[in-house]
Amino acid sequence: MIKDSHAEVVVRTFVSADALRVRELFAEGIMEFAAGAEVQARRYVDQSLVDDLADISTNYLSHPRDHFWVAETGAGVVGMVGVQERSDDEAEMRRMSVSSSARRQGIGRQLLETVGAFCLENRYRRISLSTVTMLAPAMSMYANNGYRLVKEEDWGGVGVRYFEKELTSSA
Repeated sequence: MIKDSHAEVVVRTFVSADALRVRELFAEGIMEFAAGAEVQARRYVDQSLVDDLADISTNYLSHPRDHFWVAETGAGVVGMVGVQERSDDEAEMRRMSVSSSARRQGIGRQLLETVGAFCLENRYRRISLSTVTMLAPAMSMYANNGYRLVKEEDWGGVGVRYFEKELTSSA
C-alpha cells in the first residue's frame, strides 16, 4: 500500500464487480490523449472492449501465469493493469491505465511494481508492452522504470512503441 497526502491506495485482484469501471477507465484513458487521432483511438477502444476486456476473468484470471489488478482508493477504482503469458520466458503487460484524477501519486509505479513481483514469482525473464506515442507520459514512466524501447512502427497513422524489461531478482 502507498500512503500519501491524497489517499491510501490498495492494489488488488480484479473482481467481476469492477468490470464496468475498468472498461470506463480504459476508454477514458485512451480517448483523453487522442487529439488528432480520435477515429483510430475510438476504433482501438471499441475493439478492446469486445476483445479481452469483454471478459477479464476468462482472459486474465483463468490461467495461473496471467493476472489482472485494480488500484483502489476511497474514491473507487482509479487504476488497472493486466499480464498475459506470451511464452515460458515472457509476459506481456496490458491495459495499464490510471485515472486522470489520480495521476502523479505513485499509482502507476505501484502497478508496475505489482506486475514485476508477479512476473518474478512466475519465473518470467522479461516483460514486454506496447503503447502509442500519444501516451507520452506512459512512455516516460516505462523508461524511468527500467523498460527499454525495442521497436517503433506506425499503425494506421498512430505511432506504436514497444518496450521490454529484463527481469532480475531485484526487479
